[in-house]
Amino acid sequence: MDHEATVIEVPAQWASIEALLNFVDELERTLALPDDQAYLVRLVVEEFATNIVKYSYEQHKQGIIQLSCTCDEDELRVIIRDHGQPFDPNYSPEPDLSGDVENRSVGGLGVFLVREMCDVLTYHHDRASGWNELVVIKKRQERTDGSA
Repeated sequence: MDHEATVIEVPAQWASIEALLNFVDELERTLALPDDQAYLVRLVVEEFATNIVKYSYEQHKQGIIQLSCTCDEDELRVIIRDHGQPFDPNYSPEPDLSGDVENRSVGGLGVFLVREMCDVLTYHHDRASGWNELVVIKKRQERTDGSA
């Protein structure tokens, strides 16, 4: 069964992260997402929305974050859009996972986890409109008992 896109648009501010996570909580309940999809959508929002607030907009420039989710029998599609600084996570360097945690450099782990967990990650910056669009897709996994 296909579901219509569920969309939220919020100011790109720290206070909006809570609204986005509440949106994800409701989405998880409404769509009855399996654990792997529920975890991924939360990780995408926490990682990329936080990075948009922290890095994407200059301090004096106000911006927005749009989050759109669709889910059908086969896949979950999460789309995050903003007008901030372009950032393609496909070109983000992999974090150094060697050594102990205390000696590792900070950053990059969330992007790495999203790339590892999702089935498709695409990014597009439209120069004409200024929109950055990140699309993350997670296919529904077959269970070992044969049910979806």
